[in-house]
Amino acid sequence: MTDFWRVIGSSSVQDESEINSALERISGQLSAMTPDALTRFVERLRESLYQIDRRDLAEVPVTLANGLELPQTSDHFLYARCACILAGERAYGEVRSSGLGFDRFVAPFAQEAEGLLYLASEQYERKTASRMNVESYFSIESRSNIQGWAN
Repeated sequence: MTDFWRVIGSSSVQDESEINSALERISGQLSAMTPDALTRFVERLRESLYQIDRRDLAEVPVTLANGLELPQTSDHFLYARCACILAGERAYGEVRSSGLGFDRFVAPFAQEAEGLLYLASEQYERKTASRMNVESYFSIESRSNIQGWAN
C-alpha cells in the first residue's frame, strides 16, 4: 500500500497543468516498475477508486465558471475520484473518512485526471507487448460500491 502512495505522491490539483505534471511524474515512476508491480499498482488504484464510490460524493455538483451547477455524470464522477487520488494519500484519506474536500475534484479541469486510469497499462504494454489483464474484485464504475450507495 505504501508503494502505491509513494508512486502517486501528492499534487495540489489546482489546475490542468498540475494534473498533467502529476501524471507525467507518475508515468516516469511506473516506467521503472516490473510488469507484476504494474499489475499490483492497477489493482490498488481500482480498490482506491472503489472505496470512494459513494452517493454523497457523487452528489457533489459541478460548478461551472458562470456559476451554473450541474450534476456529475458517472464518467465525471470517475475522473473526479482519479483527481482525488492524484491529490495524495492525506487528501484521499480525508475524503474517504469524512467526504470533506471532494468538491475541488469535481471542477471541470480535474477531468484531466482520467489519464491516471491508463498510465500503468500503457507502461505494461510497452514492456511486454501485450495487454494487461487485471482480474480485480473492485470495479471502477460508478455505483459499483453497493455499501457506498446504500442510503
